[in-house]
Amino acid sequence: MNPSTLKRWSARAVIAVLGLLLLIPNTVSAQAAPTPAASSIAVLMKSYDANNGLIDTKGWWTSAVSLSTVETYEQTTGDRSYDYAITGAYAKHSNFTNDYIDDTGWWALAWLQAYDLTGNTNYLNMAKTTTNYMHNYWDSTCGGGVYWSTAKQYKASIANELFLAATAGLHNRIAGDTTYGGWATSEWNWFKNSGLISGNLVRDGLNVPNCTLSTANYSYNQGVILQGLAEQSRATGDTSLLTTATSIATAAVARFNHNGVLYDGCEPNCTGDGSAFKGIFARYLRALATAAKTTQYDSFLTTTANSIVANDTNSSGQQGNSFIGPFALWTPTTQASAAEALVAALGGSGTPPATRTGAITSDNAGKCIDDNAASTADGSHVQIWTCNNSGAQQVTVASDGTLQILGKCLDVAFGGTGNNTLVQLWGCDGTGSQKWTYNSATKALVNPQSGRCLDIPNSSTTDGTQLQIFDCNNTNAQRWNLPS
Repeated sequence: MNPSTLKRWSARAVIAVLGLLLLIPNTVSAQAAPTPAASSIAVLMKSYDANNGLIDTKGWWTSAVSLSTVETYEQTTGDRSYDYAITGAYAKHSNFTNDYIDDTGWWALAWLQAYDLTGNTNYLNMAKTTTNYMHNYWDSTCGGGVYWSTAKQYKASIANELFLAATAGLHNRIAGDTTYGGWATSEWNWFKNSGLISGNLVRDGLNVPNCTLSTANYSYNQGVILQGLAEQSRATGDTSLLTTATSIATAAVARFNHNGVLYDGCEPNCTGDGSAFKGIFARYLRALATAAKTTQYDSFLTTTANSIVANDTNSSGQQGNSFIGPFALWTPTTQASAAEALVAALGGSGTPPATRTGAITSDNAGKCIDDNAASTADGSHVQIWTCNNSGAQQVTVASDGTLQILGKCLDVAFGGTGNNTLVQLWGCDGTGSQKWTYNSATKALVNPQSGRCLDIPNSSTTDGTQLQIFDCNNTNAQRWNLPS
């Protein structure tokens, strides 16, 4: 994005703030976990306005990014304290489209995450609505791609990266889809041949109608493409896309780096839209690392997080616009950016990667998840049992977020969300009671619908103990090892 583009972005219509009403329940501040990420999120949520359901009321697209930041924190930690931000945004707005196609794309990704967390199909439908709107602005000018805005004067990389992530993401969540998968394939085929990637860095966009390149490199353009390629790799089974993404990520880490800390060229004066960019890169760098099952970026993310805490945090827990410090120019957007980096440093999370099958073992006495008596009847108990390599212990970790044994899905009984609700096997039905995400940092299997973790009651080591869901507590009774 060239300087004039950045000015135009900063001049976009803002949401009038008649009075900032904080909707932070008393229990939330009391429950904040003692981690820098949790503290940063708690400060960010002080910018939530119940009147309009937005976290960052001064920016439409940055409010979507802030919501995604909170959702990523919830997916990573299992802490569901801030679900009201999801329901609030959905309740207060019926239209998440915008004259700027990329702004719409940010909301599409936020609603995909909301669906992953809750299993609520209203959110999946909103992701479809926003993505369909984006597709209305695809044409053959410059060979393809979606426009940056309804003015149709620019084909920005960011809009197309978001379109790739949204379309591939929808394909991965809609059984039997061909429409969104086709759009995603067309998008990537165009993008990779457009000249927008040069030297493993993504350029900002193409000017219309002459299709000349705007060659500036911005950190968030290097980030969203990683999410898009991870989703497309999952959609197609093409692991070479992760190799391509890794090349971009590695080049970006080298480019946006100051003594091992994530750094943007506009610092120390990054303001407006630009202050959001590097946090977005950090979030999707972690998403790629999780998908590719690599630790090669862990040191970079940890060094960045440590610098934020040491150099970019004031006495109130606010974080400014430069991760190397000093603290300055605080806004909700800078807070969200720092929070994204701090959450990324926690480790991987999200829907388990591509389908694999094997035993899931517990750190609690080394027992395996087991289907009682190898039953295929609905309601069969899911238990722990001494590992024996039988078919009753072969768990398929599917790309749709389900865990399957002998063709049945691990299911929270009766769609329950409370502590001690038992887990059973049931016919796979796509509901939230059968969705699981894996936090590689804590090794927890989290049921997003309830916000609770797969748990061995009372840390039992007795064969036949039926599994349940319980508040996530990082004990061995909730630490699971997935098949490789």
